[in-house]
Amino acid sequence: MSDRLGEALKHRYVYLPRGTEKDTLGPGKQLGLALARRHRARLTVLSVQKYGATHHPGLAKQTIVTERSGRIEDGGVVLAWCPRHKTLEKLHHLEKSVVVLVEWVPCEMEWWAKLNRAFNIVTGEVMHAGLSNEATEILEGIVYEGYKGWTDDISERMVRSSLDDLAALGEYDRDLVLAYARLTKHESSIERLGKIIDKFEASRGLAQASSRRWES
Repeated sequence: MSDRLGEALKHRYVYLPRGTEKDTLGPGKQLGLALARRHRARLTVLSVQKYGATHHPGLAKQTIVTERSGRIEDGGVVLAWCPRHKTLEKLHHLEKSVVVLVEWVPCEMEWWAKLNRAFNIVTGEVMHAGLSNEATEILEGIVYEGYKGWTDDISERMVRSSLDDLAALGEYDRDLVLAYARLTKHESSIERLGKIIDKFEASRGLAQASSRRWES
């Protein structure tokens, strides 16, 4: 990966995917430290619990923000060790920070990387979702309907209609819809959106269409 560090410096989002055989935590630590050093910026480590970072030499003295405590100051480099989506909520407010996302579960954060056009440090490619303008507008509509957390019957009907439209375009993907919503919404709301999607998939015989389900 060291030969791709120069290219990684050009991107705001850097993605270290988890393969099926190789651990990402060691390489992720080195990548985060290297990018912070090259950017001459502070490094903030985002982890579920503080111990997740402090037992790694080189990180214990860095600023550590956990899922339950602390807030990331915008403008530096963030090493995001996110084994679950709830941890990503700490990234919602960032506008200027460089984010290095280190994946724990294979493919769990892939849509996040695609939607953010992240640089894949393993493949050397910039990822993208490949969505049409129509699909993007539909996804925006689904997020808009979640302004109350998708708690009422009207929002459920509107989301179901939007999912029908996505399917008609041939661009429906359960994980895509959830990932798009997760860019701005919290997991308490995502859980309700997941249940609406469950009903939609069941009505179309798609209940087993995705091997990964929403998780908090």
